[in-house]
Amino acid sequence: MRLGSSPVLLLLCACGNLSNEDVAFLEAIPQKQQLHVAIPQGSTSQNLCTNGAADVYASAKSTGTSINAGVDDIVALVDAIRKVTPTTRDVDSRTWGPFPDKDHAGVFIQVVMSRELDASRTPWRFIYTISAARPPGAYLPILEGEFFGAQASNGIGRITLHFENSTALGINKPTDPTFPARIFYDLSGDPRTISLDLTAGVNAFGLISFDYSWAGYADGHGQFDYAFPDAKSGCTDEVTTFFNAQGAGRDVFRARCDAGGCLTFVDDPFGFTPACLGLPCILGTLAQCPAGI
Repeated sequence: MRLGSSPVLLLLCACGNLSNEDVAFLEAIPQKQQLHVAIPQGSTSQNLCTNGAADVYASAKSTGTSINAGVDDIVALVDAIRKVTPTTRDVDSRTWGPFPDKDHAGVFIQVVMSRELDASRTPWRFIYTISAARPPGAYLPILEGEFFGAQASNGIGRITLHFENSTALGINKPTDPTFPARIFYDLSGDPRTISLDLTAGVNAFGLISFDYSWAGYADGHGQFDYAFPDAKSGCTDEVTTFFNAQGAGRDVFRARCDAGGCLTFVDDPFGFTPACLGLPCILGTLAQCPAGI
């Protein structure tokens, strides 16, 4: 899924020289590889398939790949700024544009970035916005970012992509969602953490509605919380997976099912239901559940 590519194309057309201060602003913008979820390739030290294939692990890999692709699309909108001379410079702000959007007649794009200093005059927060407008209409934010620290490679920040505004302006693609997608990241310590919050709508980037989160440690181990639809059971499977640097690990697995689809107890460990033909099981009754929940 990609937002219309015009902001990137327009910014790349306006090349020039960057000052040291310009570079200081740009260091606050994360590069896509810094926001990638890293899921190990899997352990080769043991036969993982003695008791069946690690299907949940496979879903972790595919989910991580989808998240990285979505992150790349979002960060691409701000990444192009790195090659462009600002249109306007103030002591603590930079502005690019407005530029006409060559792919959408009557639409203009503008990028504004500002910084705040602490008592010692050291930058501590950067805020940046890519906005679009159809004059005389007001500019609407297409992407907003906030960053705390000196440079994005070891700081804390967030990015919001406003698909609802690109839809309102008519510059969205038919496959785009119509709700905000949010990234939160903390690269300041160990672990490094990244979250992609898609809870505002039904789906985006080929993923279901969920707050996906990843934590990666310097020694290579980590944790990944994600969800995926189970076509066999009709449930949504929510997983927390813990893994070491070699790719071996364990999962905490929860199936969230439609209350109208029956079931009345089960237990499982770990036939993963469809009536437990994959064994162990248990099934009925626990006094027909809910009471006290």
